[in-house]
Amino acid sequence: MGKYPSYWQDPAFPEQWEQQTISNAPPSDWKGPIFRLSDAFPKTLVDQPEAQPWRTPRFAPLFQPQTDRDERSKLALEYGWAVMRYMQEGNINQPGQPDWAVCDNPWRPWYNVPFQTYDPLSGREFTHGLTREAPVTFSLSAAPDGVASTMWAVGLFNQQAAYALGQVWHDGQATAPTKDLSFPEGSVVGKPLFNTASVEQMPILAGLPSWQANISDPTFCRCDPTKAPPKGAKRTGKAAQCTMQQQSQQCPRSTTKYAPVRLLQFDFAVKDSRAPGTQWVYGTFVADGRRKAQEPEPWNRISLLGVMWGNDQPPSGALAHDHPKDPRANGFTQEVIFWDVVDELNSIGGPTQYQRPGHLGCNFRLNGPADNANSSCMSCHGTASRPDDNLATPPLLSQFGSDLTFECVTPDAKQPTNGRDRTQTAAQEQSGITFAQMDSLYFASTPAAAPFDTTVQGPDGPVNVLGAKVPNYPDGLPGRWISLDYSLQLSISLAQWGQWQRHRAQKVAAANRVHTKLPRRSE
Repeated sequence: MGKYPSYWQDPAFPEQWEQQTISNAPPSDWKGPIFRLSDAFPKTLVDQPEAQPWRTPRFAPLFQPQTDRDERSKLALEYGWAVMRYMQEGNINQPGQPDWAVCDNPWRPWYNVPFQTYDPLSGREFTHGLTREAPVTFSLSAAPDGVASTMWAVGLFNQQAAYALGQVWHDGQATAPTKDLSFPEGSVVGKPLFNTASVEQMPILAGLPSWQANISDPTFCRCDPTKAPPKGAKRTGKAAQCTMQQQSQQCPRSTTKYAPVRLLQFDFAVKDSRAPGTQWVYGTFVADGRRKAQEPEPWNRISLLGVMWGNDQPPSGALAHDHPKDPRANGFTQEVIFWDVVDELNSIGGPTQYQRPGHLGCNFRLNGPADNANSSCMSCHGTASRPDDNLATPPLLSQFGSDLTFECVTPDAKQPTNGRDRTQTAAQEQSGITFAQMDSLYFASTPAAAPFDTTVQGPDGPVNVLGAKVPNYPDGLPGRWISLDYSLQLSISLAQWGQWQRHRAQKVAAANRVHTKLPRRSE
């Protein structure tokens, strides 16, 4: 414990937030929980398959295409709850400690990714170690014009997954991988996500666990870089982005000003070699407070939205928006969706379909309420890569890239190089990259520990959709992305660490530091 900052503005690491407005440190009279980062990563790999019931042979048919659809759904439900019970053991209802305070788990060790702290807007808050995700606007029957909200989340890694983290984070430093990183079999990653909407706005949140966290504006505070710069900062005209000092001043946090955050979504990922191709299983639980009002355990007032172990990749030249055909009626080959849960989420939805809580992802691939309707769980996480020398990584969605062809586009019947994505945003093919080619990258079932492919076949050979010399790695490293095996948290933490090291090496004054903007989830 204690090798890395536990939260943004951790008093043990004052040099990181020098000259910033302190809004994320426990006040002297604070009586609530204080987050402690669990970072004593194991140096030897310990596997305990007997403690992981989903690894028994009875679940192998889940991943076999010949399995009956009803049987597959039954197995998926049991698989998901087996993982959830495993994650809950020792992490909830422990006397004298907050839920998910993993440092004190008496059953088995759990860990957190270090250094999601060098960011005033999204860095970890001090009560539960929550980081701010992207803004989410929900279209709800109780608020047809939309509810602007934010998600706050904390990642949890079991012992096997933490062994992989320890290959990168050790001795208070970070060693960026020089080859593709692989998480071992039995790795489990969990992530509870809390939302700032009220129960009145989203009745499915009734009775769900809530935390009084140290958060900023629930509607996603955006710093204005045109305001007067902090004292001592260089005046360079209109800035493209706020300095970290401005961010801390304009977007302060509070444990009392805002309402509690409530559990809306709980994601998990499991390394399972039986999953063909990817060797990962992703799942999403969602709040189901109305239907499970009689459930005595608040953490179980959730339902499994679905599991996936591949992206149901479109055939060559096909588009993701309509492949496979009518998945609600016909099902997927590499995922299971529980449509009754989708219907319950959407029963509180408003007029804008892609902003309803049960919107799912592209062509109804698995994605939770907090996620982008153009993507899927595995589509985003498959991009996880070591940042290059520009601290760049592949965009989580092509929509996040600059001048890239969008993914999940329905082309216009008369002008097929134009169209609209699932959020009804106008799209146009860029630089000769077709919608189908972009879908072939972002909806590929990327194998575990394999680099995210950003090349398509052009008339004269392979073309990198992100441009020449991307990624820009140091000499001697591969000329393609170095995989972090689906771990976006590891990718984001390395980018923050890289910027911190760069600011220190270049002696950038605190008043002039600007944080690298990283798009997250549904942004």
